[in-house]
Amino acid sequence: MTTRRSFFKQAGFGLAAAAGVPALFTNEAHAQETKLSGKTPCTFHVSIAGFTFCKFKLDQALEMMKKVDVHYLCIKDFHLPLKSTDEEIAAFHAKCKSFGVTGYGVGPIYMGSEQEVNDAFAYAKRVGVKTMVGVPFKMVDKKRTASPELLKLVNDKVQEYDIKYAIHNHGPDMPELFPNAESAIEMIGNMDKRVGLCLDIGHQFRDGKDPVKAILSFADRIHDMHIKNVTEPTKKGRGIELPRGAIDFPAVVHALRKIQYSGMCSLEYEKDMSDPLLGIAESIGYFRGVIDATC
Repeated sequence: MTTRRSFFKQAGFGLAAAAGVPALFTNEAHAQETKLSGKTPCTFHVSIAGFTFCKFKLDQALEMMKKVDVHYLCIKDFHLPLKSTDEEIAAFHAKCKSFGVTGYGVGPIYMGSEQEVNDAFAYAKRVGVKTMVGVPFKMVDKKRTASPELLKLVNDKVQEYDIKYAIHNHGPDMPELFPNAESAIEMIGNMDKRVGLCLDIGHQFRDGKDPVKAILSFADRIHDMHIKNVTEPTKKGRGIELPRGAIDFPAVVHALRKIQYSGMCSLEYEKDMSDPLLGIAESIGYFRGVIDATC
């Protein structure tokens, strides 16, 4: 049983790891420690969503990832444009590898036409990833609105390319554009299971929905996750460091264990975006602490 004292002890250890304390709590050592202790290992991985680094060049982003010991990145097109050549893609992967980072997926990619859907899938194939976070839309009254028509094309493309397509929910700020997981599932229910969700638990919560319920309800459709915390379950909720917000992260992790989620949990940190490292470290450390304490 996890006591309050042991939970915060474990969470503190996780925070120390993210801040760069050497040896014991690196990823490799942590995996060995988990194995030896008889704890239930996690099947999911800690990663970072590229949007977190929207104000930084690739080298700067990778340096921050190295400092917090995170090795998986969802690639945004400001670091690797959609029109990148094969040589530029190879150079990108080589740069990531030099920092011990793997680009596991791409996106979110907004696509408002058939050509943009075609281009996005061709890009994902050239990059060599198996997951694309996407947002298919059409313009209605000058607003981006979820597009059932483009989703039909997406359904064809996932079968052609064998690439998982994860729809990113946008919360109450964009009610026409997949505000929650349920709105996406309603459109894709009869489609190939490779058409699924990038469940953003922060936006799900801000839209008044329970992220834990979504995890348990849509287990076979969750292909990627954006983890963040927010101050309240309303449109006014703002991003904050993981241990300081209103989302119940132990419950989130328990749900992920229950469904045996094997994808990525990508921190999308949207506070202090010009100087995010301390917040990233606190958030990653806390998340790792929760993982440890809920084994």
